[in-house]
Amino acid sequence: MKALLILFVLVYGSTSCQQKQEAITKIKLQYSSAMCKGYCDYTFIINKNFKKVIQTPGKAIPSPELKIKKDTIKLTKTDWQQINQSFILDSIRVLPKINGCPGCDDGSIGSLQIISEKDTISIKFEGPDPPNSIVPLIGLITKGTFTN
Repeated sequence: MKALLILFVLVYGSTSCQQKQEAITKIKLQYSSAMCKGYCDYTFIINKNFKKVIQTPGKAIPSPELKIKKDTIKLTKTDWQQINQSFILDSIRVLPKINGCPGCDDGSIGSLQIISEKDTISIKFEGPDPPNSIVPLIGLITKGTFTN
């Protein structure tokens, strides 16, 4: 009986270690600001093949010369792996749904949605101050978009 119990523990332990990582199917990052001039809303939609970037002009302070911009960037397998390795899904799952005070003082609102084969995780945060656990992910997604 003892041998059977040891065998069960060894088999169960080795299969649980071999379980594959949960697959991410899509990531969506949005920034919006109600009181801005120029492009106020940015949407990034990422999957294993591409990154779409959509820039929308603000409505509160209109700039009629600006039109919605859409760009699609092909991602390499390495790009997708780097994005997936920049965060730990369980550390995002435990974050509050709202972090800080998004939109307070007319600041920008950040919104992150990660869609996996298991579920969808959605959080909001103060645009310039995302939670530490998603800073590397945000940096990779927005790389080359925002400049000071």
